[in-house]
Amino acid sequence: MTSKPEIEGKNLIDRLLERSLDKGGIYSEVTASQGMAKTAVLLTFTDLTRKNHPNEKIFWREQLDAPLQIFKLGEGKYHFLVMEGSGAVFRDRSNHLAEVTNLPITYFKSKEIVKTVLQGKKLVPVTEIIPDFQDLWDKSKPGVANVVFFGDEFFWLDFIHWLRNVGEWVNIFIDELADIAPAVCKGDLYHRILKFAGDMGAVRRCMMNAMTDTQTVQDVHWSVRKKVMMKIFLPGAIADKYSRVTQEAIDNLLKDNVNGNEAYLDFGGTFGRVQFRTIYKPNQLRHIECHILPKEDVDGGEETTPTTNDLC
Repeated sequence: MTSKPEIEGKNLIDRLLERSLDKGGIYSEVTASQGMAKTAVLLTFTDLTRKNHPNEKIFWREQLDAPLQIFKLGEGKYHFLVMEGSGAVFRDRSNHLAEVTNLPITYFKSKEIVKTVLQGKKLVPVTEIIPDFQDLWDKSKPGVANVVFFGDEFFWLDFIHWLRNVGEWVNIFIDELADIAPAVCKGDLYHRILKFAGDMGAVRRCMMNAMTDTQTVQDVHWSVRKKVMMKIFLPGAIADKYSRVTQEAIDNLLKDNVNGNEAYLDFGGTFGRVQFRTIYKPNQLRHIECHILPKEDVDGGEETTPTTNDLC
């Protein structure tokens, strides 16, 4: 007999895949200890979104300097988009990090803007290279995971803000949210993350669905954590003070490497329990990862303005 938590769990899964202008989108967060299938849950919903809404665009953020997880979805289900001049190179960990040159990659444009910044006591103009988000959008494809590499990872904050205004349903999956919204930051990055938190709080009204993951919620900036609408706890997760799911309940979740791990879903006090039965195992033929070359290796050593990477 199906229990009430299992029924609610199915209803919450359906809610994540529902498209209703009245109900809007959802910002959800997956937490677990290492090896408890956080990324597999993101892949599950990426695949479900791709199948249930083939006309919608999906954007996926990969962690750098580590094997790309998107290959687990299978051939034909992803599309690589790399910013021109970003310094992104792909290397094969199973071949002594030899460079891989045969990946199907589409390059999108960058553009120059002039900003006025305070240097000492003077305001001076500074030229900055930023992504051309419109070109990125135009070159992205519906029905697949568009895996985007900017070079500067904090451009994800600006891209998600830009996506609020596309006027159609869009889906965002961020693997390892703490990389782009760290708990400890200062200066310009601090203000950008506050703006990003506002964007994540607005997904319900902007035809956007966003799902992120992190091992420990405390690694993510407090302003962003407060905007999470649905929390998904896998085994090993640490109870969140913004949820009524207890640590005892999380500790009792089933861990099953064969049939899939259990999880609690908490959506505004509505609780469900599900088992993620699809296990996305590593693709033994795909141990490719993305590295970002230092700026001097890309443009011949020209002097550059400090980026937000220098402010965290």
